[in-house]
Amino acid sequence: MSKLEAGLFCFLGYNRFVRILDLDQNVLAFFNGLLIGRSNFLDELVKTVAVYFIYALPVILLILWFAFAKKREALWLSFMACLFSWLAIAKAIVPNIWFRPRPDLGLVGATELLFRRPDYSFPSDHAAALFAITFGLYAFGWKRAGHWFLVYALIVSITRVAVGVHFPLDILAGAAAAAIGVGVAALLKRPLVKYLMDPIVSLMHKVGIK
Repeated sequence: MSKLEAGLFCFLGYNRFVRILDLDQNVLAFFNGLLIGRSNFLDELVKTVAVYFIYALPVILLILWFAFAKKREALWLSFMACLFSWLAIAKAIVPNIWFRPRPDLGLVGATELLFRRPDYSFPSDHAAALFAITFGLYAFGWKRAGHWFLVYALIVSITRVAVGVHFPLDILAGAAAAAIGVGVAALLKRPLVKYLMDPIVSLMHKVGIK
């Protein structure tokens, strides 16, 4: 039992703790059964989305940065929230406090599709990054883009549960980390814009980039 599970056990009590873990595993098994093993094409599609779609994020952010100059502040603050959530909370802080290993698909009764490194599962850093951008865009005034990023975040998160690299609770924890990151970015909005974003935009203008 991990430290996280022991803490939940003490806080929730045995019956609630078992029900939550059962639900966590059952939801993973549901999405695994729904999407994995149906066809080779679908397996490859789900694997591609789960593993590689996250790498499109910096490209998408750069395109939006140059294509929508009036929305740069919202995009910048969302990106800062992403860094807080992903690098600080999901990768540096939480795994060193609570270590939860990747799902054991044999115990869950799910089909294994790809090799998984034996590292931490909680929280999902993919979910933290994508939901931070999503929540940030909503919070900082670009709701239309936020809608599209919400779809992006949900698709990646569901496929990562389906292939068995995360439990659903890992995704929810990643989304919670994202919300915290957006809160931090909101608190630090003025210095993040004045001392980080504005000099970058000024330098772009000096070299002829609008």
